[in-house]
Amino acid sequence: MPEWFNIQIQDRFEFLSPSHLIMLTILFSGIALLLIFHRTLQKNNKLQQSVRWSLFVLLLGCEIGQTIWGLVNNNWNMEDHAPLHLCGIASFLGMGALLFYRHRVIQLVYFIGIIPPVVTLLTPEVFYSFPHFRFMKFFLHHMALAWTGIFLILVSSARITFRSLLVMFGYLNLYAAFIFFLNRRIGTNYLFLAGTPDVSTPLDALGEGVWYYVNLEIFCFGIFLGMYGLYRLITLVRNWKKRSGLKEEKYHYL
Repeated sequence: MPEWFNIQIQDRFEFLSPSHLIMLTILFSGIALLLIFHRTLQKNNKLQQSVRWSLFVLLLGCEIGQTIWGLVNNNWNMEDHAPLHLCGIASFLGMGALLFYRHRVIQLVYFIGIIPPVVTLLTPEVFYSFPHFRFMKFFLHHMALAWTGIFLILVSSARITFRSLLVMFGYLNLYAAFIFFLNRRIGTNYLFLAGTPDVSTPLDALGEGVWYYVNLEIFCFGIFLGMYGLYRLITLVRNWKKRSGLKEEKYHYL
């Protein structure tokens, strides 16, 4: 079996190494391109469909590749390979949203499929370095998640309201309640409800015991509020540009 696909760690991942920085550059470049050319994506259906299906194939390929890697190396386990972490759920929701453009699903992907993957890539919990399969899968998967969340909200007619924020946050809490009992039952740490990740993340500042859960709830709601505020800001800027454009056209006509 080639070294880039086996289970042995040849070179350990290094935080802010050249390969890490390159991947972060690709991540933010992709986000910038989506935001800059969002009008082109809305008007050019051929380009929109190309991006749509590319994201779908990338998400699906990462999920299938993760399972194949675990099975081939006799390393498949519930905690590392079952798609029950937030990014795993966001991945399947993202694929569903790309297929059907359902507004409720797009709203949920917007709230859970952008910030968590970006934070994960800034503080990655990955042990293999480039060009190992696990390194490539980890970064490509989380980049595709963030791009999908942004793409969907830009090209669809789905809207983010404060009511949708509360509804989506309620869905997240229902899922978290299920995961909390699943973690206790099978000894996993999905959604990091049983403890913080092995690497240093903002979750380390949330305390311990009951306060960890209280602060985690506040932290997550703060992220949702931030995403709602970002959407409102983008909407205001977009409407201002439209009004400015109309005024310029009217003045030019006169």
